Amino acid sequence: MKILIIDDTPQRYARLTPLLSTIGIDRSSLDFVICANDARTRLSEDHFDLVIMDILIPLWADSDADAQHSADLLTELVDGDELNRPRHIVGISANKLAATQATPAFSRHLWTVINYSESDDEWLTQLVNCVEYIRDAKVKALKPDHHIDVAIICALSEPELSAVLELPWAFQPARPIDDLTFIHEGSFQCSGKKYTVCALAAPRMGMVSASLTTLRVIERMRPKLIVMAGICAGIKGKSALGDVVFADPCWDWQSGKYLREADQSAAFAIAPHQLGPSAAARAHIEQIRSDKHALASISVEGPDEAPGVLKVVIGPVASGSAVIADDEIVAEIKQQNREVCAVEMECYGVFAAASNSSNPQPQVFALKAVCDFADPHKNDKVQRYAAYSSARVTQLMLERYFDRLI
Repeated sequence: MKILIIDDTPQRYARLTPLLSTIGIDRSSLDFVICANDARTRLSEDHFDLVIMDILIPLWADSDADAQHSADLLTELVDGDELNRPRHIVGISANKLAATQATPAFSRHLWTVINYSESDDEWLTQLVNCVEYIRDAKVKALKPDHHIDVAIICALSEPELSAVLELPWAFQPARPIDDLTFIHEGSFQCSGKKYTVCALAAPRMGMVSASLTTLRVIERMRPKLIVMAGICAGIKGKSALGDVVFADPCWDWQSGKYLREADQSAAFAIAPHQLGPSAAARAHIEQIRSDKHALASISVEGPDEAPGVLKVVIGPVASGSAVIADDEIVAEIKQQNREVCAVEMECYGVFAAASNSSNPQPQVFALKAVCDFADPHKNDKVQRYAAYSSARVTQLMLERYFDRLI
């Protein structure tokens, strides 16, 4: 950890150095400068975890101290490109009026101004606590850990997320994990052990929204496994209404390049990048696909009459940025992969977010149920049952096999 102290009276930190050593920060981690220009030199040369800045500093070592010099330096650190911005900045001053006047500028960036005192050690305690927090946060960032076992992501609050929240997993009311993302937390049992789960819906349909939501969940919750649950459009002959489709693989069917042929007709050269689940997830969904009794029980208990015998279908799923209700577009997608069994709008975005996240990287799979066939005859009659069957097969997968999927 590296700390830069900008103060024209560095001797007053004599009591700070031994206190920092008690938490593992030795004297070599501290760098002192006594004026604003020397600070600019050091901040252009090196990166610091913490800058402790006197509110009243001179511009040059032989000039008078003035609050304007620290204000200018703070502005350069925040808005400029020439100086290396530290992870955190703390202002300090023995002049209470100067500290009060400087506080708004620091507060805008969630930084702190503390009052120095020769007779009171409170300022020392605050600095030591600040250093300890930054040190621990840095260590944790280098060694990230999982905060939750499973995150279930849906594209829609209704009917998809609602169906997941009806699972007997004691889901709690929504809570925020940042300014935009709200999750419901619960738990389930697998092999006699309790595992944590959160469920949420993206703010809108589509790959971009699903990908951004997935990245937020990964960053905040560090799940071991991400599941995409919900509804999709089936491909006639490959899947039936109500069937739950396990995506293996998925791709963006609109990825490629539009070309102009010699006869001036337009053509589209596809460039699909496929992503798929782990081998373990594929193996265990095969076991569920073979369990006709369990799947029949799900059909009987559904909220509406099942449109047919519930099956689990394993196969390619095409993701795109638009809702499809056109047989000709479906035919074009089938040309990209003759085995495609469903089309939808989010899976590839979720898979891509998971596969491009930093360690520990989560496993991911998708289970979406067919509610229509992406043709002009599509309607919403089967959506509720499809959302239900997707959620229940997800429950079956996790409660039986979660400990073998990670």
